[in-house]
Amino acid sequence: MDLKVENNEHYINHLTDVSTTNKVVAVENIYNTFGVLLVPKGTAIEHRVQEFLVGHKMQSQLDELITVQGCLTNTSLEKEFQQFLKKYPDLIQIHNNTNFASILNQLCAVKQIPRVLLQKLTIMKIQLPDLFEQTLFSTWLACLLAKEMKLTLEHINHTFYIGLLHDIGLLHIDPTLVSKQSNFTDKEWDAFKQHIKISLAIAKLIHPFGNEVLRGIKEHHERCDGSGYPMGLHNSQLGNLGQLVGLADLICHIRTRQFDKSGKSMANILPYLQINSHAFKFEFYQAMYTILQRSQLDSAELIDRQTFTSLPKRIILKRIRIMQLHLAFNDFIAHIPENISGKHYKALLDANQQINNIIKRGGFDSAETLDWLESIKEDDYNEVHQELQELDDLQYEILWLFKKVFRIVPSFLTEELPEDCAAKIRLDAQMETLGQNLLQAWADYQ
Repeated sequence: MDLKVENNEHYINHLTDVSTTNKVVAVENIYNTFGVLLVPKGTAIEHRVQEFLVGHKMQSQLDELITVQGCLTNTSLEKEFQQFLKKYPDLIQIHNNTNFASILNQLCAVKQIPRVLLQKLTIMKIQLPDLFEQTLFSTWLACLLAKEMKLTLEHINHTFYIGLLHDIGLLHIDPTLVSKQSNFTDKEWDAFKQHIKISLAIAKLIHPFGNEVLRGIKEHHERCDGSGYPMGLHNSQLGNLGQLVGLADLICHIRTRQFDKSGKSMANILPYLQINSHAFKFEFYQAMYTILQRSQLDSAELIDRQTFTSLPKRIILKRIRIMQLHLAFNDFIAHIPENISGKHYKALLDANQQINNIIKRGGFDSAETLDWLESIKEDDYNEVHQELQELDDLQYEILWLFKKVFRIVPSFLTEELPEDCAAKIRLDAQMETLGQNLLQAWADYQ
């Protein structure tokens, strides 16, 4: 597919912004498809020439016609990985204890990384630094997982490129959507999901990557339980490498967003992975567990005596919110007509079953658990503080499951539920209620 013209506007904005510090210059004449000269060779791509580029289809790919001052090289990209890892003591400990430095050096140094990819990563680093760090994290961890699973060096190399490329299309998406964490409208969510197609198109344009790399880019948001996108594929339909990058993305989100606020490290990651156990293949989790064991990370004590006294009451309040969500979602499922089918419907049923199992396993509907929480006293700190922290973590991750489910609901309602379905009005209203309940539950964690 060709990159859509409407996506170029955001990318050109990035180029002109970058050019204020790192000159972006046309190395060839830039023509539109009608042969009209838009920008002469040697011209800086600055705001004054932006209007000549936006909205035009070009004879050649824009990235091939420009150069960026201070562009990343193979060597400087490896240094970016090293600097990023040193920022997180737990990550550099994992890196060192797994002896991964030599593999990372080989990935960065042996073969020349395509110039256009390095150029786009440079623009990402300057314009979207959080996304650049996420790209480094996911690429590093996915390759480390591939090594732990004893995949061949060729497969690790393919994983490396999937990691670098999988979110490159976000440079062509509205940056307000890229930085948005939640509460997407349907239109915004559809626009955001286009980054997969754009990343795939960029990969095809800049280098003859093999089918395994292209497949990995396409599948990095798919999940084994069918809850992913864009195709809603299931376990047997998925390759390994895109899923490795997807798991690395999930761990990156937990480590750099959730854990940074609470003082946790990768030593605390396992309970979060357990609750997502249906989303990825068992051998991936097994590899992550082995890596953590070998890394010998120490778990931090996250609850002090002062916060401990109020924690049981906070857990009970959050528990009530979760049960309200749980009952509302069960009611939503119960009112779907029996003759409905489709991939989104199946994903909803699978997610509902997963949530039901976790609710039951976690004792959410148990009066005994509630009585235990209400009976905890300050003197019980040594005996129960770790258990309380794990319970709070579990509740947080259940909310993430509900958030993931809620993203499926609009597609189900619009694509698989007939407009003349008698239950549609009720289900639409229930979706609104679910959304409000989810916002209230999230507010407890802010």
